[in-house]
Amino acid sequence: MKNMERLAAEFSADPEQILPEPGALETGRAYREKKAKPLLAQIVKVLRSLYRAYIDLKGKFECLQGDYGRVRESNERLSDCLQELKMENKTMRGVSANYERVRRAFGSQEVEQAVEADKQREQAEKIRKRPRRSLDHDTR
Repeated sequence: MKNMERLAAEFSADPEQILPEPGALETGRAYREKKAKPLLAQIVKVLRSLYRAYIDLKGKFECLQGDYGRVRESNERLSDCLQELKMENKTMRGVSANYERVRRAFGSQEVEQAVEADKQREQAEKIRKRPRRSLDHDTR
């Protein structure tokens, strides 16, 4: 970039210097070979550098644009999950408040006993619903 800035400054500083006047005894061919062709070569060099810088910046921009899209999509999914969790948290707070009301109404010891009895009943149902495996493998 600094090289391009320097070359641009050189070419724009003095317009008369860009295409100097031919000497009195200088032929058209000598003028082209000594002054015009080197000048055009430098201009082409600057233009190529600018084009390469443009392509690099364009690639970086497209990459950043893709990253931005992915991050935005991810943020939207996270926002949706956060909303779901907030709703679930609100529901759980309601259940917790109801549980506390039941404990106050019936006493904490009786509620704990009822909860333990229900846990044991659920565990017994799970055991009863399990498929039984045959112990006799040799009869096949």
